[in-house]
Amino acid sequence: MSKYVELRTSLTDQRYLVEALQELGYEPEVCPEGRALVGYGGDQRAEQAHVIIPRGQLDSASNEIGFVRDSGGVYQAIVSEYDRGIGFDDAWLGRLAQVYKERQTMAVAKAKGYIFKGREVIHTPQGKKIQLRFAVR
Repeated sequence: MSKYVELRTSLTDQRYLVEALQELGYEPEVCPEGRALVGYGGDQRAEQAHVIIPRGQLDSASNEIGFVRDSGGVYQAIVSEYDRGIGFDDAWLGRLAQVYKERQTMAVAKAKGYIFKGREVIHTPQGKKIQLRFAVR
């Protein structure tokens, strides 16, 4: 049985978390009251989550991946050691956070009346940087 690890994130809005997961190809379950995560053997684990990526959408030996909202309103990722080892690691969480932030920025800009003009990927020594362009109506 692979041990779960809780990883800190800065994600606070369920809507953008779910949209970001969907953009990455998952169909997460939303459980407002929370539910136990399911391990690779179909066993219910002690760890609970509010947004869950079901096992069937991951590797055949994966555990469910969950996001639990803490008392401060921030979602923490709950990922097994096995799943971290096969790519659901800090880099994956970074990609998720990037898509989350893009979704959030687009929604705020739209609400303020800005017009989306484009998205550009800029390669920097620190890695890829996404730049969104907007214009005023």
